[in-house]
Amino acid sequence: TSQDIDKGSFAPIYYQLQELLVGKIESGELKPGDKLPSENELAEKYNISRNTAQKAIRALVNWGLAQRVQGKGTYVCNKSVTLSITASLSLTSEIIGLNKVPHSHILQAKVIEASLDIANKLEVKKDTKVYSIQRIRSVDDLPLMIQTSYIPVFYLPNLLKKNLEDKSLFGVIMHEYGIKIDKASETMRAVPVTKFEGEMLKIPEFSPAFLLQRQTYLNDGKVLEYAKTIVRGDKSKFYVDLNKKELNI
Repeated sequence: TSQDIDKGSFAPIYYQLQELLVGKIESGELKPGDKLPSENELAEKYNISRNTAQKAIRALVNWGLAQRVQGKGTYVCNKSVTLSITASLSLTSEIIGLNKVPHSHILQAKVIEASLDIANKLEVKKDTKVYSIQRIRSVDDLPLMIQTSYIPVFYLPNLLKKNLEDKSLFGVIMHEYGIKIDKASETMRAVPVTKFEGEMLKIPEFSPAFLLQRQTYLNDGKVLEYAKTIVRGDKSKFYVDLNKKELNI
């Protein structure tokens, strides 16, 4: 039957098919590990061309919703991780709240002299000694993001002597240093990943990603941390809750 495809619609047929398949994945009708119908099966079921079906399947693969297995077919991937834009400074806490297992692996942790850009973000003088801590953040063994945090050394003496592997950095800051955080501001934009970022996240170079840039503030208004995070776009999505005031209702 072709009842779900409207050939008289303004929307292209391949787009209608890909949205139909996305809906089945999002609803759970098609679960992770399920095999998608072949291009020939889709073409026959919806009375469309094989090329049109192929285009829809290719879109799902490009979005990370499905993956091709040579000689076997195309299968539904694990669902994306849905993160709140405003909920928590601690990814570890948020992931645990989603009943998933967070992992954090340190790529490098060292003291550097702040460049002009980093100094401006931290509101300190150029060449101020700051920690540069770069981590791979994973969810259920899926590498999800690369996060680099910059923190003035004078706030956290001997931080690099702490065990930071697989721990929440903010958990260490608050519980071991007793530092209270007031607020954070964050921007988000779309970027392609570099070759290095792609290798670390196990995705091709130039794959779409989110760039998050965050400044975290202490109660006195001073900047404690500047963080730059690359989040792979094929396995993540963000949401935000708006109240009546923000909706101007």
